[in-house]
Order: sequence, then structure tokens, then C-alpha cells
Amino acid sequence: MWCDDPLSLKTLPWKAPASHKRCAEDVRPIFWAQRPKSYIHRSKEWDDFPNGRWGNSSSPAFGELADYHLFYLRTRWKPERLRVMWGEELNCPEDVFHVFECYLTGNRNKNGVKVTSLPWNDDELAMETSLLTQQLAAINRRGVLTINSQPAVNGRSSSDPVIGWGEKGGFVYQKAYLEFFCSPSFMRALMTVLVDYPQVNYHIVNRQGTENMTNCDSYQPIAVTWGVFPGMEIIQPTVVDPVSFHIWKDEAFMLWGTHWASLYSPESTSHHIISHIQNTYYLVNLVDNDFVSGNVLFQVGSPIVGVLRLSHTCVKNITVKRQF
Repeated sequence: MWCDDPLSLKTLPWKAPASHKRCAEDVRPIFWAQRPKSYIHRSKEWDDFPNGRWGNSSSPAFGELADYHLFYLRTRWKPERLRVMWGEELNCPEDVFHVFECYLTGNRNKNGVKVTSLPWNDDELAMETSLLTQQLAAINRRGVLTINSQPAVNGRSSSDPVIGWGEKGGFVYQKAYLEFFCSPSFMRALMTVLVDYPQVNYHIVNRQGTENMTNCDSYQPIAVTWGVFPGMEIIQPTVVDPVSFHIWKDEAFMLWGTHWASLYSPESTSHHIISHIQNTYYLVNLVDNDFVSGNVLFQVGSPIVGVLRLSHTCVKNITVKRQF
């Protein structure tokens, strides 16, 4: 009943639910890392839960969003509070970029208020995100709107206060991961740069699912987090799964409307800006498989930095009048 080491309670990199029915569950897709309540609700009717490996996710259906209880799409914040954090009025896409940047850095927004929530985050930022704050803030400022990430880790102690999880005396590993929304012009520039980085797996999709670009196997999951512990098999609790990504993208795009655009009048400029992003931007995930060398996603000459150089004028040339 008494535990001197709270870290020993973190058996997995994500918080395990209390339900005895899920006690054997030890593998999840990374996409719901910031929305664990949503994942638990959408998978609560499964007959069994992944153990040891993820497998073919086309078997355990997540269910359509039409059947998804609306309670789990709500936020705990009142609309008045959200407007103060996300903008009483949005005049251009850069106002949206500013909200994302403030959320990551902890800086106050134009209203002098701290942004402590985004539609894709149930809770406060994970501790490991602090290792990437400067890099993430820089690309969000330029219109790459990140909603999930993790740094590369090569054999860090399982007792590490930021990265650690699992049994004592073990070592944990991670591939660098980045998930974000981006404009069509950024997406096209990104595709030209990624050709030079074969070690980076990518998956790019639009809201409608009519554009779906990837260099991954259509069904094979990619392990992005794993741990090695004394007297145990290797545990890989987090994966990037192509099938699950298509399930997640519907929820990720819907949150623009249910959480953000709904704060404003349908005829307002603010509503149109959010709706424009929701309907025209792409959802992207990147996995850097070379976890030994570090995180190429943020290095000079990396895909992200290269794209920013190629498309640095695209945001400046956007005006509300041209978009809407």
C-alpha cells in the first residue's frame, strides 16, 4: 500500500486503465497517446486486447464515429474559457499557429492567457515533450501544427524520470515520431524532401481519405517504443499502425470542428479559418527508424527544416480574403 518509488507504478509508457478486463493489454497505437479516454471508449467492446504484439487491427473494429458517444468528444473546458485560450477572434491562419506555439512553450497568448489545452490533448503536455519544446515551437510558428511527438531514445535507463517505464534495471528505446497537420503547399514540398531520407517512414492523408501517400506496408505496424528488462522478453508497447491511422484521422479532423470551429458563429471569419484548415490540410506522421543516430526530423537539412526553407513564403502569401 505504500510505495517509495512512484516511477515503479509506470509499468508502460501509457497509463493502463483500472479495468480487470484489460489487464493483459500491453500494446497500443501511438495516435491516441494524448487522448487515452477516447481510445479506451472506442475499444471497450473488444473481446480481447492486444498482448505482446499489435497484429492486424482490421479485426478489432474501433467503431464508426457516428456510434461514438459524444461525451468523449467533449472537452472539460467551458466555451468561454476556450475562446480566451484559442482566440476570441481569428483573423488569419497565423493566429492559429500562435495558439499551438503558446501551448508548447507555456507562453501567454495575445489575451495574456496561458494555453493549457488543445482539442487533441486530454491532459497537459507529457514530460518527454519538454525535450523537444524549442524544435516543436519553431515549426508550429511556421504552420506545421504538431499534435503528437516523441524523441529518439537509445538505451535510456527504465528508471529515468522523464523517459523511463517498466521494471527496474531495464533499458528503453524509442524511434523519433512526429504527427502534424500541414497545408497542401507544405505537403508537396515535404514529399520532394522525403525522397532523400529513406530511413523515414511517412503516412500522409487528407480529411476525405482520397489522398493517401505512404512508403510503409499497408498493414504492417511499426514498433516505435520498446523496452528490454531482466528475465523478460522484449516489450513493444507503442506502434504506428497504418490501419489504425485511418481510423484516427477521422477523429483528428473532426476535432477541428467539434472543439474549435463550434466556438464561433458559422458566418464569422474565425469559423471559416478553422473550417478551411479542417477541410484542406493534411494529417502527417513521420517515423525516423534510425534511433541510434538521433532525431533526423529536427536536424539541419532534415525533412522538416528543408520544407520550411522551400515553403517559407507560402504562409505569408495567405490572406483571409484569398482563402475564403
